[in-house]
Amino acid sequence: MSVRYLYRVLPASKRICSYWRCQTQILRNMSRTEDGRLWHYGCLQTAKDEYHRCQECGSTLDGTQVSLADYADGQPALSCGNCGGTLRMPSNFKTVMKIGNL
Repeated sequence: MSVRYLYRVLPASKRICSYWRCQTQILRNMSRTEDGRLWHYGCLQTAKDEYHRCQECGSTLDGTQVSLADYADGQPALSCGNCGGTLRMPSNFKTVMKIGNL
């Protein structure tokens, strides 16, 4: 299935970027990974360049293997894609990177 087909099939409300810093609607420049998740193309390239280290299993993960989990206190937390453990939040979390005219 091509990416252009997804623009016609999925409404804009269902096309949400999988990057943990972005989480906005995808209106253009959509990319899809092997596991079926949708990304802005620039967000996918940025996620491949950042690295995180799990505090529990010790594995090194890139940004595509990290998921965002919200806890009851309202603070966002990153979770490991391998074991589900917690990851340290980057020091520059407050600065949201926007790529292009997204």
